Amino acid sequence: MTKSPLDRIREETEEKQRAILWPDVLRSGHSVDEFLWKGDRRATPVQRIGLAVFAMMFLSCASIFVVLLFKDATWGGRVVEIILGLLSGIPGVKFLINVFRHQPKRHSEK
Repeated sequence: MTKSPLDRIREETEEKQRAILWPDVLRSGHSVDEFLWKGDRRATPVQRIGLAVFAMMFLSCASIFVVLLFKDATWGGRVVEIILGLLSGIPGVKFLINVFRHQPKRHSEK
């Protein structure tokens, strides 16, 4: 007996929501990591907006460290602020790039 598309969607959804056993948790975590670092063509607009908010958090931390960089007078403090700014700014930029990477293709009407 062939399965209808609705049955396949239901089974796929049940598999994705079953993250209570270790292999399932590992698979779910892997897909989130892949979405954060590589982007995903199938990401929904809500996921993309969430990633943009997450990226803005990193970028706001980086901007705070840049502001503090100009207020601090010691070289040791400046070095620490540069390092912390880079550690928070680089992932923020990478996540923000992934928001716009792999935009879904629009289907042309025939």
